[in-house]
Amino acid sequence: NAGLNENAAVAVAANITRAEQDGCKSHGLFRLPGYCASLRSGKVNGAAVPEVRSIAPACVLVDAGGGLSTPAVLSGHGMLVEKARANGIAALLVTRAHHFAALWPDVEPLAAEHGLVAMAFLNSKAFVAHAPGGRKPVYGTNPMAFACPRRSPDGGLSERPFVFDQASATMARGDMMIAARDGHAIPAGCALDEHGEPTTDAAAGLRGAQLPFAGHKGTAIALMVEILAASLTGDAFAHEALASAAPGDKGPTQHGEVILAIDPERCSAGGGRAAFLSRVEDLLGFVEAEATEAEEAGHSMRLPSQRRFAARQRTAEEEGVVEVPEALLQECSALAASD
Repeated sequence: NAGLNENAAVAVAANITRAEQDGCKSHGLFRLPGYCASLRSGKVNGAAVPEVRSIAPACVLVDAGGGLSTPAVLSGHGMLVEKARANGIAALLVTRAHHFAALWPDVEPLAAEHGLVAMAFLNSKAFVAHAPGGRKPVYGTNPMAFACPRRSPDGGLSERPFVFDQASATMARGDMMIAARDGHAIPAGCALDEHGEPTTDAAAGLRGAQLPFAGHKGTAIALMVEILAASLTGDAFAHEALASAAPGDKGPTQHGEVILAIDPERCSAGGGRAAFLSRVEDLLGFVEAEATEAEEAGHSMRLPSQRRFAARQRTAEEEGVVEVPEALLQECSALAASD
């Protein structure tokens, strides 16, 4: 376990497994070497036990103690749910954590298991230039995730809520890293090289700066995430994290994360959760009908996360078997043998 305590190791293993099951290769086994390197170097505190505190009637604070964010977030979920139930809305602040994982696992269970609407915001060290006009990294890739419960056919909560997880950058950094590893070009408009010039070379983009999606609109989202994830938690802004990183360190620095949870049973105009879920199905059902019509006309249209849920279903049908690149499999096997 590379020095990671048992509870945290179980949480991280489950997170990696779910990413692989869902076809989210950029946050599955691909991340394992980075986890191990950061733990073995002492950069990440593998012995850390998250400290969970109530700091206000509707606010939970989790100090990750320099450990990984996945166990820290999970440790705060219980109190977050309790406070959302009591107040209608609640917030979870996570400080001093290292985040290697996708962001959707931090919110999807809140919707699927507890019927809450949840949003998460996370910053990182600077990888993304300001747009328009910027030529060097200023912001993190700064993802945000959203999860909304859906009603199952039997009237309960669906195991497949409406979920999205997107970076403020045009392309997730993990996807760019995989493109560089495999020698694939990246789409135009995703990155600048180290000289501030546009590039489709993934490796050059990693050395330079990524670009926010939709120009100034993505920049505004990246700034919002910086304010929420760093200012509320007191953790480093992206440019501060980049300045403090050791030369050559490609892993995540300590960061802050904010999760908001809304209970539609308490926080709605009337009718509680049942009425809310009915309205959600009215909307998503309409979009799904449009998608069916588009597909019949030969066009591809789907809701966010439908591809991921389809991959999860295929994995289940294939008894949990997933494809892993040979080189990555050998690297992971070597890590296991050396532990």
